[in-house]
Amino acid sequence: MADFLGASSGTWLTRRAVHHLDHQDDEAGDSNLTIEPFGASDSAVRKICESLGVATSQVRGGARFWWESNLKENSRSEDHAAVLLDVVNIENPRHGFLLRDKGYIEKQPVISNYCFAEDGMLTITTRYDTNVGIERCWFVTEGVRIRVSSVQFLDGVSMTTYCTELRCPNGAQLEAIRATARERFPPASQPPASAS
Repeated sequence: MADFLGASSGTWLTRRAVHHLDHQDDEAGDSNLTIEPFGASDSAVRKICESLGVATSQVRGGARFWWESNLKENSRSEDHAAVLLDVVNIENPRHGFLLRDKGYIEKQPVISNYCFAEDGMLTITTRYDTNVGIERCWFVTEGVRIRVSSVQFLDGVSMTTYCTELRCPNGAQLEAIRATARERFPPASQPPASAS
């Protein structure tokens, strides 16, 4: 999980399609997802562990997540944020638990199970009081991730989501791209001013 979170670090453009099975309604949209991994000494560890009754010594690290508008600057909000902690199964590092300060479906502290398949696909299963959420995520390349999820209520699946996520370059990378472009395509010289 530490490797997966490290590979996910940064900001992603998320292109999302959601299908509500109970009323046959679809929706689509874009947003930014920012992921910031951290180590086991982070200040969030003690607070989340205490809320879920887990020893802090079991935590290997974690990450902060923000879902933001990609059309508005400074749209980061704690209402659209989550913190998760990684508790690895020592006997099988492909398996473990994620402790979240608040769940994706129900806004309360929650524990999810996770496992990695042989091909690197991550599956996260979260059981709430009235529903079960299953999310799968994998990398197509270093700069492209896919996420699919479903939420199943007591009366059956009610929502499925498909996301394609594209890594956004950071400021330093954009400057490097700009510098390379200027070297390859220098600005044309200015034409001489016409005589009046």
